[in-house]
Amino acid sequence: MGKSRNENQKGDDERRTRSRRRIIAAGAGLTGIGVLTTGTGAQITRSRTKAQSESNQAVYADGCENVDRWEATFETVTADWGSRSSSKRYCSVPCQWTESGKVAVGQQIRIGHEATADEFENAVYTVASSHEGETLQVTTDGLGRIGASDASTAAIGAQAVHPSYNAREAGELNDEFVEYSVEGDGVVVIAPHGGYIEYGTDFQASRVAESVDGAAWICSGFNDGGGAFTRWHTYSTELHRRSFPALDALLDQQFDWSVAFHGCTDDGILIGGTAERAAKDTVKDAIAERLPDQTVEIVDRDATAYTGANPENVLNELASIGRTIQIEQATDIRRAEWATVADGVIDALETLRA
Repeated sequence: MGKSRNENQKGDDERRTRSRRRIIAAGAGLTGIGVLTTGTGAQITRSRTKAQSESNQAVYADGCENVDRWEATFETVTADWGSRSSSKRYCSVPCQWTESGKVAVGQQIRIGHEATADEFENAVYTVASSHEGETLQVTTDGLGRIGASDASTAAIGAQAVHPSYNAREAGELNDEFVEYSVEGDGVVVIAPHGGYIEYGTDFQASRVAESVDGAAWICSGFNDGGGAFTRWHTYSTELHRRSFPALDALLDQQFDWSVAFHGCTDDGILIGGTAERAAKDTVKDAIAERLPDQTVEIVDRDATAYTGANPENVLNELASIGRTIQIEQATDIRRAEWATVADGVIDALETLRA
């Protein structure tokens, strides 16, 4: 996704968010007031130069990293792991890694390699399987994501998000993938694909959670020059709690309602989730009232796309089946009308919780 944006909306949202938010640091156990706290600010490197290991292979941008990292040798394999996404986003790890608890099948890990100017220095991969031996197995296309080659050395990080950065600004300034959580109760709002993965969704989650005094879990991913989606995106049905420490903490709670904001390539706005038709109608009508010129439709639970009803979707692990709502939106809506859609969801939640 490109870097065009509505600067006024972005600034208003972030200023408002700073006035209230208490962010829980991913993996570090630190809290601070505002999206960008003094402590977090000290962690931000305004230069995009990334720290590299002795083998000149970076897994995370420069920061006070506090997560397990190690190296392995790449092995190219021909594999179709039966995954929803392209096989280039997956890998297979040695059995001893899973047996020792180092990683788990299904977990997202960070894999890096000394990249050329045209490749990602590192990216998120999902562990699809384990195998005998000591190599890290990926497909040819998987190697190509980070400009690696067979038998070269991989740098590996045990979680998807940066272990120290805990604010959207830190992710944007360092070309990184970050998560942050907001304390609250009753309603939880999530945006797994914020930043430039699915632009605008992180702003929406912050806006709704603040307005309803709810909790939030938000990820924001960036890549200078484009490619944030390709580098960081993981389907919501595959997100693993071990890879996202702030999500891990949130999953120990249960909420009355959970709401997820996403982006899609279709036109208009789609309302999914496991909520009953009447609840979805409430959401649809509230958004349509604010955006009468946009198409707002309900996605049936048995539809093939954008339903948000899969029990494995992280949305449906945070609230009871029947009380979850997923919002999918076209790119132009997320760029120009993200706040209006969020306000429609706020209106609907007020009605649903009355």
